[in-house]
Amino acid sequence: MPDNQTQHSGSTEESDKPEKKSLSLQQKSFLISIAVHVFIVVSLLVSFKFAAKPVDLASGTKDTQAPIIIEATFIDSNVLAQNKREKEQAEAAAKRKRDQEAANKRKEIERKKEEREKAKRKKAADAKKQKEEQVRQERELQEKARLAQEKAEQERIEKAKQEKLAKERAAQDKAMQQQMAAEQAERNERRQRQILSELQIATGKIKARIEQNLITTGSVAGRSCRLKMRIASNGLVLEAVGTGDDSLCLSLRSAALRAGTLPMPTDKDVNEKLRDVTLVWEND
Repeated sequence: MPDNQTQHSGSTEESDKPEKKSLSLQQKSFLISIAVHVFIVVSLLVSFKFAAKPVDLASGTKDTQAPIIIEATFIDSNVLAQNKREKEQAEAAAKRKRDQEAANKRKEIERKKEEREKAKRKKAADAKKQKEEQVRQERELQEKARLAQEKAEQERIEKAKQEKLAKERAAQDKAMQQQMAAEQAERNERRQRQILSELQIATGKIKARIEQNLITTGSVAGRSCRLKMRIASNGLVLEAVGTGDDSLCLSLRSAALRAGTLPMPTDKDVNEKLRDVTLVWEND
């Protein structure tokens, strides 16, 4: 058994020699690669895997004399450069993203600020416009009130003027009417006097015509008669009725009828009054 271990151990040592030699060559190659790619700063990640010590199957103890096998993993420089580029690109993209977000944030802040300023200016403009509109409305109301007052004053003056003119016209009309009434009364009075005068004249003529045709028997002294006649406008006696002394009334009636047409005035009013007339004869 010990011979086997010795043989196994000897073979293991012999096999370790080329492994160590191979490991040295890889390290040299790695150092050369670093020198060539000096502009690349990399982090070498080396993981070592240590093989567990062999265990004696018979005794169950570990073989402390067993060689330790170290496995080293090296990263190629191209891979590192690619990783660096990707990392730089990612960082650049992240930076651009951060810059864009910062720019967007600044723009949003500026936009909100501009909106606040715009709202502030609009509020100020609206307040100014409202104030100007209020002032305009107040001035308009004042102007309307002034015009209404002037119109009312003009209407009052015009009304007073018209009332004064109306009173003056009424007074003039009244005076004129009074004057016309007085003149008319005077004319009527003159007319009445004229009619009365012409009526007396016409009545005298009619009586004279009747008396010319009067035939009496005996004396007429102390006898009287009221002869009521209805005469046409041309003087024709239409009716004659006497009241008083029968003999005298009969004679007067006969005389009136014999007269044919009595002398009637041409004046229409006088002629009208003589249509129905009563003539009186009194003989004292």
